[in-house]
Amino acid sequence: METPGPRNPSASALGSSLAKALWANCVVLVAIFLVLLCRNQGSGMPAFSSAAFGQQMPIGGGAGVFIVPGQFSTNTWGCYLMDVDAETLCAYQFYPGDKQLRLIASRYFRFDRRLKNFNTGTPSPAEVEQLVAQEQNDARVKEQNNLPVSPEAPAKNQ
Repeated sequence: METPGPRNPSASALGSSLAKALWANCVVLVAIFLVLLCRNQGSGMPAFSSAAFGQQMPIGGGAGVFIVPGQFSTNTWGCYLMDVDAETLCAYQFYPGDKQLRLIASRYFRFDRRLKNFNTGTPSPAEVEQLVAQEQNDARVKEQNNLPVSPEAPAKNQ
């Protein structure tokens, strides 16, 4: 009587190499997981629990009054309040030691919106306007140079 065993001796070799490949794959995946988990070790929080970059801040409000949370510095938080009807912007800072929200700045911006050229560097808006006009004139000249002299003459190629 024959002893039970694999009918194809190469099948057992194939099975053991497949098992080794699967274990190697598992080890690599665990290593990647550990790297991702520990990459923000300096902050004391895992990377997957930090806020996503580019995430929009929530805006609350209605009837012309809007409030937006803001970060004034690394550890300083507060909010901005804009009243569209009264044309004012206010900034409030939260003081954690006092557990208070305090007004730190307020601005009436009706006339701010009417300024045309305040605190701008070079080029000035007038210089930009001249450059745009010059560019448009150059484009018109190039278009006119490409037009045929007569309907029978072919257009020039550049």
